[in-house]
Formats: sequence, C-alpha cells, structure tokens
Amino acid sequence: MGLEYDNSAFYYFALSMLSFYVVPSWVIILRRVHKALFAKDQEIGAVARTSAEKVKAEKIKKSTRGIGVLLSSPQFIVNVVITLILTGICVYLVSQLSSNSEINTFDPFSILEIDSNAEKKEIKKAYKKKSLMYHPDKNPGNSAAEAMFIKVAKAYEALTDETARDNWEKYGNPDGKQNLEVSIGLPTLLLDTSNRNIILLVYLLIMVVLIPLAVYKYYSDSSKYGEKDVMYDTYSWFHHSLNEHTMAKSIPETFAGSAEFREKNMPKSDSEREEISSIMSTVRSHMQKPKINHPILMKGNVLIHSYLLRKTDNLSPQAMEDLNYMLRFSNSLTEAMISICQHQDWLKCAVNCINFGQYMSQAMWIKDSELLQLPHFTQTEVKHCEKGKGATTAKTIKQYLEIPDENKKGLADMSAEQKADVIKCCSLIPDIGVETKVFTDDDE
Repeated sequence: MGLEYDNSAFYYFALSMLSFYVVPSWVIILRRVHKALFAKDQEIGAVARTSAEKVKAEKIKKSTRGIGVLLSSPQFIVNVVITLILTGICVYLVSQLSSNSEINTFDPFSILEIDSNAEKKEIKKAYKKKSLMYHPDKNPGNSAAEAMFIKVAKAYEALTDETARDNWEKYGNPDGKQNLEVSIGLPTLLLDTSNRNIILLVYLLIMVVLIPLAVYKYYSDSSKYGEKDVMYDTYSWFHHSLNEHTMAKSIPETFAGSAEFREKNMPKSDSEREEISSIMSTVRSHMQKPKINHPILMKGNVLIHSYLLRKTDNLSPQAMEDLNYMLRFSNSLTEAMISICQHQDWLKCAVNCINFGQYMSQAMWIKDSELLQLPHFTQTEVKHCEKGKGATTAKTIKQYLEIPDENKKGLADMSAEQKADVIKCCSLIPDIGVETKVFTDDDE
C-alpha cells in the first residue's frame, strides 16, 4: 500500500505542536493571575520596614494587584484570547482522537461500517453500497474518493478471500507482510478538490506573508538592541556625548538623550511645553548649560533634575509617568555609560558615571549632604546635625551612625513615628570596613 493522508496522525502532530505554546502560556497566565490576586507582599516587594515605605508599598500593591491590573495589559488580554482559541482547538483534536485513537490501522469492518460479527450477506451489501458511493465515475477528479474506493475493495477482499483475510489477521494488511508501514500526518481534507483554492490561499498567506513578516519583525527588533538590552542608538549617542573630561553635572543631559525614551519625551502639546518651562525655572540654577537645545533633551534633562533635587511634588500625572518610565532604565543605561568609559579608558568619566548612578538611586545631587538619605530628613535637619562641634555633630552617614540613638540630632521636630523610621533606617545600614594593601609582586 502507498502512502496515505491520515487524520489521526495529523491530530497527534497538531496536538504536539500546539502544546509548545499552550502549556507554557497557561503557566504564564496562571502565574500572572496568582500574582495579581493571591501573591503575598514579600513576593511583589511591597514590604514596608518604615512608615515612609508604606506609601511606596501601597503604590506597588496598586500597580500589581487586582483584576484591573490584568485587564489593563493589552499583551495579557491578547495572550489569553490566543491561548483560549488554541486550547479549544486542542480539545477538538482530543475529541477526534477519542473516536479514532490508532494511527491509520487497516480495519475492514470500520471501512465498511459493519459489525465484526457481520455475515457474508451483510458484508456484500455494505461493499456494494460503499463502492457505489466512492466509485471514480461518480466522483471524477476526487482523489480522496478514489483512495477510499480502493480501501473499500481491499476491505471486502480481506473479509471474503481466505488468503487476504489470513494476511490481514497476521500482518494487518490483506496484501501480506509490508516492508514499511508509513502514513502522512496530514488531514484528508487536503485531497478534496473543492478545498483546493482555500488551501492554496492559506499556503500563500503563511509562506508569503506571515513567515516573512515574523522574520522581519524579529530581525528589526533584535537589531536595535545590544548588550544589557540597551539600544544601539543609545550606545552611539553615549559615544558622541561622553568624553574623558565629562563632568557629573552634564551626565543628566546625556542620560536624557537615550533612545529608549526619545519618542515618549517628545512634547506633544503646548501645555506640556509650558509645564517643562515652569519646572526648568525651579531647577535651572542646578543644571549644566545644555549643549544641545532639543525638546526631547530639554524635557528629559528637566525631569531628571526635578527628581535629583526632590522637586517632583508639582509634576503633573503625565510628567510623573514619563519620569518613572525613564527611571526604570537608569541602572542599565548607567552601566552602558560605564562600559563605554571602560572601553575608552576614561577613568574620570567612569567615576562620574558611577557617582551619577548613586545619585539616581538616592534621589540626591552633587552638593547634597549624605544625611538626606535618611527618611524625613530635609535641609533643616541636615543643618541641625552639622551645627556645632562635639560628639553629637555629624556631616556624614558614618558619623551619624556612630552617635547613640538618644543623642542623634535632627529629630526634635519629628513625630514619634518619624523618629522610629530614622532609628530603623540607621539599624539597616551596614557598617562596612575596608582594608587595603599596596604591594609589588616580586619579578622572580
């Protein structure tokens, strides 16, 4: 017997292929649902060690918990819809396999649609009916009907001819032992001439449109990013704007020109431009004179300075959203700047980039006191700590930690809860000691 298209084999193949998407997709969906509805505070990083962190913890909970969080994600919705559709297809394929679980086995009773204990008269009657139904003269050009007509004839032979029946019972085939029994894992509907045009259109759609589009999309996206998932345009901008003598005060402008948020930082309305101008008036004295007067650079530079100077209270919700978007990239972009300095052997610039990363983490700027890292501390509390001389005076975090809790300055105007936050923060800061030794290896 020649190769035949086999629906059952196709069902097994299709289920195997679909499972590569459906199973991982359901795992991802269930994890997202669990995180949004049942995750503990520790799992989403919403643990508040001080009262000052409670506000941040509540924001994290609001942004990661609830059905609304899931429904607001277009990617999640699209994935759920696709997964449900493919799961429905899998259920259909399983139901089809339940009625025909073997791959293309030759069963004359099934082919003639008769019971296994049918008599010769009933076998002959079923054969005549089937042979007339699938006769080539009644189905011109229908290769599926022609193949079925041959199977009907072989099924009748297997049940009426002793030799053919003996071969079928021994080898599963009325023609006797076969060298190799193989079927094609494709549905028989492909053999139906009435489906020819639809099959051709689907084939062209997949091979000419979908596959090239997917390859183009993957290549165009992957070709934009280099190491640490930083865009190549950003690396090019860093190479252009950084040099050996770059000062820390000019790095915010370099950071603001990163390609990751150029489109987002382009002012889109007059009100947005007016807001940027208003914010600039409050931070201009702390900004380095811009090298390039471009709306994207100006907006990013102004927003970063408002963050470093802790003047974000008056930002609009949209400006705050744009600022938070930039801050998400701060670690990777700072590392990218440092790597460029390493490749170019720019030691001074590398140190300034490292310091800039610390400023971004602490929301502080060049001349700010270290003590502003402590919760609820403002310039007033800092001046109080630095005032005077003696064991209770502190200008650095290290000096402040060495002062006994009951003698720490800057707490007089704070509430009991705020004082507890400061003491708690001091207990969390590690006391690290570093020992260095300079020596020369013996050449011998």
